[in-house]
Amino acid sequence: MGKVQILAVLTMDGCLSSELYGKVYKELSLDRCGLDEIRKNALYRVTPDYSISMLHEWRKDGTNTRYLAEATPNTADYINGLLRMQAVDEIILYTVPFIAGTGRHFFQSAHYEKHWTLASQKNYPNGVCRSIYTLDE
Repeated sequence: MGKVQILAVLTMDGCLSSELYGKVYKELSLDRCGLDEIRKNALYRVTPDYSISMLHEWRKDGTNTRYLAEATPNTADYINGLLRMQAVDEIILYTVPFIAGTGRHFFQSAHYEKHWTLASQKNYPNGVCRSIYTLDE
C-alpha cells in the first residue's frame, strides 16, 4: 500500500519555520538532521497540483510507494486539506528550538479527531527534535 507522508519543520510554538528557514537551516545545520534522506526516499513530491482523490487511489495501488508533501506557506492549506480528508498516513515533524512569536501556524482548525502513534523520535545535538507519527488504524 502506498504511503502519504507530511514533512514539516516547525518552531516550538507550531509555526512553519520556512519564514526563518535560511537562518534556521544555516545555524542549526538542518542538512545533518535527515531531511535530505526523507526527501530522497519519497518517490513522488506531492504538491497542490495533485488531487486528493488521486492520492487515495495511489495509496491503494499495492506498492510501497512514498508520496511526500512538504509543508511550506504555499502548501499548508493543501496539506491541512489532506489531513481533513484523512489522506495522510504519516506525519514527520521537525521541531526547531525557536519560538517564532508570530507567523503561520501549521495545523489549522476543523480537523477530525484522529489518534496517531509516535513511531520514532530522535534528538539532535543542535536542539532539533524529529518525531514521526503514524496513523492508528
